[in-house]
Amino acid sequence: MALRVTMPTAAQVRQLPELARVRVPREWEDINGHVNVQHHLGLYDMTTDRLMALLGISREWVRQQRVGIIDLEHHIWFQRELFAGEEVAAYLRFTARNAKRVQGIVFMLDETDGTLASAIEFVSMALDLDARRAIALPEVVARNIDTLLDTHSALAWAAPTSGAMHI
Repeated sequence: MALRVTMPTAAQVRQLPELARVRVPREWEDINGHVNVQHHLGLYDMTTDRLMALLGISREWVRQQRVGIIDLEHHIWFQRELFAGEEVAAYLRFTARNAKRVQGIVFMLDETDGTLASAIEFVSMALDLDARRAIALPEVVARNIDTLLDTHSALAWAAPTSGAMHI
């Protein structure tokens, strides 16, 4: 039996931090005339710098601390097609954290018509870049995640979860 997931409205998604915005170029369309899955993931990837800034992580910090945050898994919900010329924005909601990992969702909102195009649930972890092993999230990063988690958990709508990943 398929799990029924309730997605947020555009107004609800806009309560979250916006991490990226792009007008879809024609080159993103595939043979079916819509944006190919790789570009949904590409838009997700465009959120990295802004997300890291929210967590207090800069390239210099990573270089000095030798700690990175890497993705472990993703689950994508496609809600509607995206087409060239549409403006799409990505919004972040964290849903959980433990000592080493953080879980959340990036919502892709078609700002052209105010509909949810897709949502990408993710699990990421802290990585010692020298030992190449999982480590506890650095205190400053954990504190910033917890601040966002508190803000996000206070919202009047439940975050969707796939049930496919847990931390």
